Amino acid sequence: MEKAAYMKTFFDSMVLPYRCQGEIKVEKGKWYVVNTRFGEDIAYSTSGVMEISHEILHRYFHKHENHPQSPQQVEGIELDDKSILETKQEHAPVEVEHLYVIREATQNEVSEWQKLREEATEAYGLALKEIKELQLDMKLINVHFMMGRKKVIFNFTSDNRVDFRQLVKRLASIFRTRIEMRQIGVRDAAKIEGGCGICGIELCCTRSNCHMSSIYLKMAKDQGFLVNSSKLTGVCGRLLCCLAYEVDFYQQEKGFYPDVGAKVKVGNLMYKVLSVNLLRREVVIVDENHHMRKVAPHELKKVTDKEGVYYQLAALPGEDIKR
Repeated sequence: MEKAAYMKTFFDSMVLPYRCQGEIKVEKGKWYVVNTRFGEDIAYSTSGVMEISHEILHRYFHKHENHPQSPQQVEGIELDDKSILETKQEHAPVEVEHLYVIREATQNEVSEWQKLREEATEAYGLALKEIKELQLDMKLINVHFMMGRKKVIFNFTSDNRVDFRQLVKRLASIFRTRIEMRQIGVRDAAKIEGGCGICGIELCCTRSNCHMSSIYLKMAKDQGFLVNSSKLTGVCGRLLCCLAYEVDFYQQEKGFYPDVGAKVKVGNLMYKVLSVNLLRREVVIVDENHHMRKVAPHELKKVTDKEGVYYQLAALPGEDIKR
């Protein structure tokens, strides 16, 4: 267990646990000087000091890879744009040893930092002008001045590697400080820029750190989505983060259901599983004459004999299934 407090930093809009060393006290809703992976900066506390297990810290600072299989190899979903799939790690793991609270920020420090945030708006326009003049293939997301103007971070996205050496020279001559060009993924960009999802509420990644985990097409398949890719993507152009919210439930429940296409023996007739509905807890089976019926998963018993592996429909009280 480690003492930590949740802090929001503004160069990446992340809320992460920052270690609290010694007897330092943190109150929710106050400004603190913290050490980030880019140096000291001002952060806003969203919690007080709490005991956080190493397991929870591991979830935050290491990328989840629960589904390592190739996401393209999923049948049943039309995929007209493969760019929605993550072909590489788009969010770099955070190094927890660099994150810790230093002290509470003074009013003067907060005021100066707020002025730097206002200056960042103007800096964004200047940087955008230089990018266009150099005809660089990159999208500038935001600009952030670190505490004390010791460094300026330029977050950008690009599909390719960008040679920004000339840009750095120009920006350094304008701002007279260290320049940090930070290429981020489209999920990170969506979190910083914000917005609303197709559900009509604030983006999941803006309200949480869900964008740190990879989302796979199999998650949609496991939940019964049979739609095209335009229905599965968020504003970032990648698969919806919310596909991961209930995938564990669906994967656990699937163990109690037969696979689609499995054989089901009903009396002397042999059916096949046409579909399953985990939320309604029902299995739809169909015979060779296309007669369908719905059964509950607990009514099916798995049988292995000389005929192979199939499911037997158990007779319910008062029901005759000998047809």
